[in-house]
Amino acid sequence: AGAPAHRFAQRGVARTFQVPRLFRRMTVMENLIVPALSDPGERRAAAEERARDVLQFLKLGHLADQYARALSGGQQKLLELGRALMLKPRLLLLDEPFAGVHPRLLEQIIDHIKALNRDGHTIVVVDHNLEAIQSVVTRVMVMARGRKIADGGVAEVLRNPDVVRAYTGTRAHR
Repeated sequence: AGAPAHRFAQRGVARTFQVPRLFRRMTVMENLIVPALSDPGERRAAAEERARDVLQFLKLGHLADQYARALSGGQQKLLELGRALMLKPRLLLLDEPFAGVHPRLLEQIIDHIKALNRDGHTIVVVDHNLEAIQSVVTRVMVMARGRKIADGGVAEVLRNPDVVRAYTGTRAHR
């Protein structure tokens, strides 16, 4: 809070946005290379190699030469995740990664988040899609009107009467 974005990146933190912030007139490959080159010690050849690895991981290799503006919404979310990965983060903050994504790409995003977590990344996900959230987290915190109303295991929190009321406007059945 208050620190410039590059300071967070230097500390191993990267984030995505609810609405992807891509360079729309650049290719997918160029979009991946740019964040890596923000590190003064990064060589372009190394950034390109890492970008190819990220493209392979995200299954976007066939789109490397496409312009970002030509991608679907889900593909843009994947590309933005790739841009975050180019910063070599230990902590990923994902803002609405599931919002407005086609179900087929939703499963792909879920699989990538799980794989990143297995590989040692700490991931914080903010999203309204409870079904998708349940498939990627072991702990959940629910906020309503700016305050925390529940925190704990997924099943426990989803049974919490305050959570049920916040999402449905009705009381939980016991």
